[in-house]
Amino acid sequence: MNVNIRERDGVTILDIQGKIIGSDSLDLKRIIDEQIASSAEGEAKLLLNLAKVPMMDSSGLGVVVAAYTSVQRKKGRIGLLNLGKSINSLIVMAKLITIFERYNSEDEAIAAMNK
Repeated sequence: MNVNIRERDGVTILDIQGKIIGSDSLDLKRIIDEQIASSAEGEAKLLLNLAKVPMMDSSGLGVVVAAYTSVQRKKGRIGLLNLGKSINSLIVMAKLITIFERYNSEDEAIAAMNK
């Protein structure tokens, strides 16, 4: 798994490539935690671009849920971009569909997160 971190209009975008399973989930958690820790209260805006993530297991989903909780504590926002069918199905089955902001385009996500 590879993660490219970039910023656009005050939103930190994590372009994730590869499967988010097993020990890769721990690497992603560390990266996300670092991004959240470096943001000021109310300024944590994370967008996880999952366009190149073919698969995520329960440990990967746990990392995303933990990120959501950490961002909420800092009064920030987190969004999921370009969910594939399998990851969307996982989120639906886990009954988490209502807590995550989901976007199909980066422009839409950036605009929504900056409102």
